[in-house]
Amino acid sequence: MLVQPTASPTTAAPTATPTPIAVDLTPAQRAAIQALSVKHAIPADQIHLIKTEATIWPNGCLGVVLPGMMCTQATVNGFKITLEANGQQYEYHTNQDGTSAIDGAQQLATIRLVVRASDNSIQVVEPAIPLGPTYNPAFTGLLPYGGSTAGAAYVLDFSAQAKAVAIDQNGLRVLDFIKNPDYGLALWRGGPNVQPRLAWGTQLTSSSPSNLQTSALDGSQLVTLLTQGGGNPPLQLVADAWSADGQTLYFSKEPVGLGGYIPFSGASSLYQIDVNTKKVTPLIPFNTPSTSPFGCLDALSGDYRFVVEHCTSKTITIRDLTNPNASTIIQPPDGAAGYRLLGSARFSPDGKRVAFAMAKGDPSAEQGWVAVSDGVSGGSKLILTGETGLYYTIAGWLDDQTLLVQSNALQCNPACSNQLWALKIDGSKPSKVADGSLLTVMGNR
Repeated sequence: MLVQPTASPTTAAPTATPTPIAVDLTPAQRAAIQALSVKHAIPADQIHLIKTEATIWPNGCLGVVLPGMMCTQATVNGFKITLEANGQQYEYHTNQDGTSAIDGAQQLATIRLVVRASDNSIQVVEPAIPLGPTYNPAFTGLLPYGGSTAGAAYVLDFSAQAKAVAIDQNGLRVLDFIKNPDYGLALWRGGPNVQPRLAWGTQLTSSSPSNLQTSALDGSQLVTLLTQGGGNPPLQLVADAWSADGQTLYFSKEPVGLGGYIPFSGASSLYQIDVNTKKVTPLIPFNTPSTSPFGCLDALSGDYRFVVEHCTSKTITIRDLTNPNASTIIQPPDGAAGYRLLGSARFSPDGKRVAFAMAKGDPSAEQGWVAVSDGVSGGSKLILTGETGLYYTIAGWLDDQTLLVQSNALQCNPACSNQLWALKIDGSKPSKVADGSLLTVMGNR
């Protein structure tokens, strides 16, 4: 179901804090760093120059030709510049004076989905998704099932006894050093001369506390950052996200023993811990079930300043972590008759919109919808209406115009499964890209 856009007020969107670019760089190098900073909202002082190679590009598009793009056929003197940020390398093509800088990987962008299939196996799927030059994914939901780096994914597996596994071109292997994980596995992709790291929490049991732990990908350098014993209510520690520089880990304290039908899960609190000093800073503390955001904090913004949540009935709220009095409200759209629950909210890569799901909340007659906000406050538009027997969750954004949505089946024969769909934010061009439930995304960017 499509709903045409209507005007609504917006507020300033979260953006990366501008940082200066070193003055001792060439114009071409400065242009490449600036282009990367703007495209991926990475502060310029966190982008590192790896190498610069002089070259002659074969055309006016600097060797990056996309379908439908017209290029002059004259050669252009310029540079191939390799940059590094957040443990990932980027290649930019420039001319000599830096007046043109193009992401060299945009025509080669690929994405793979790590999914749990209907038989509980973990599989890597290569969907035919046209990513194009604007590919800029955002998968920043709290309570993550895992992450990926360097062609390997590290994910939680709850098919039998809770464990964590790695999957790559050589197959699947169990990460034996992660003992009794709960429902959060966060991965930091690493930095200059610093290896990637994992973070997770362990289950709280009658005989052992919950520990918040980190390690290298191979289990070495294992550190326990924090321990949580019993309490009233009993709480366990869950890893949610790493800061861009890997110096801070965001985590939550979650009540143990939740049950019942919960279509839209979320975190119940939010803290950050300095991984070097182990100092904990409460951002949205867990107090008591009557005053805490009970299972309803959905996602962090790309710059870690905002949290989107569904804690208030029939509205989506964006909290400003730097100013508790500066929250904004997003109203649900018209046309979703009978919905009772909102949730699964996710920020777009540029932070200017939020996608969220709605559901009846009735497992015997479920139905779901998907909506996209007009801005960071105000109204929203209905873009997808589901059939009876299923509801939707927002897996993430592939770029500022494209969503990855998961349909969750309830009423069907045993052969059916959840499905992943890509569609535009106006509801157009829906395309099924995989069967199964999303665990994480693997890309070559």
